Amino acid sequence: MPYIDVGGVQHHYEVTGSPGKVGAPPLVLIHGWCGSARYWQPLVQDYGQESLCLSYDLRGFGRSAAGAQDFSLASYSHDLLILLDKLGLEQVDINAHSMGASIGLSFANLYPERVRKLVLTCTGVFEYQMLPFETFYFFSNLVIAVRPNWIVNFAAIRRSFQRRFVYQLLSDEFAQLFIEDYVIASAAAARGTLSSSIGKHATFEMPDSFRRVRVPTLLISGQHDRIIPARGAQKAQQINPRLGLEILADTGHFPMLEKPAQYMRTMRSFLQV
Repeated sequence: MPYIDVGGVQHHYEVTGSPGKVGAPPLVLIHGWCGSARYWQPLVQDYGQESLCLSYDLRGFGRSAAGAQDFSLASYSHDLLILLDKLGLEQVDINAHSMGASIGLSFANLYPERVRKLVLTCTGVFEYQMLPFETFYFFSNLVIAVRPNWIVNFAAIRRSFQRRFVYQLLSDEFAQLFIEDYVIASAAAARGTLSSSIGKHATFEMPDSFRRVRVPTLLISGQHDRIIPARGAQKAQQINPRLGLEILADTGHFPMLEKPAQYMRTMRSFLQV
């Protein structure tokens, strides 16, 4: 498994696939909160037949170390900049999911010359409401604090865990992957990115981030996403009508796994040279 030093922190990454058409840059895949690059593998196996794909574990998640305690979106964007420089990748396409989409959007605004096209999967604009937000943070911090390793071993727990994220249950392979990534995530990184991506301040910063983005951008949302409802993406498009938006029917928070063929058609159509 390849690792690379990014700002003094060991990051797990994989570059797979083959160079695509002339003018088609590599595709960078950014995972979501308490996840890892592993759930992008079905997409990589497909899209890698026509393009180079870079998938990596964000600092503090998956197989990457946590390192420094700066878990801001700008810090993670800088991590990606260093990674691209070290790998000699000048300009890329990005597909970023959930919390990772906040990082992808931040990167595109900070370093627009490095991004040809941007796909943001399952993201949007939130409105701050004190009681729902405080309740969400209380329970989120509780589940971060209580993550015994043994829960990975029980199929019923794995099924229950993934029901929160998907519209129709995926195979147990993905259920186990989700819960394994959740258990091994750094507590500091989980808390820090939770705050930076969907904290109170983010509800004011994200609309401006969507307003400012100039890179060609497509939003892909799941029709039945209960984590980040599609209406949040619709609000982002209202803020910036240049954004494209596709809502995939009968999917939840992981449309790339729930409806892979439809998702791939949507992504390919947008990324084509």
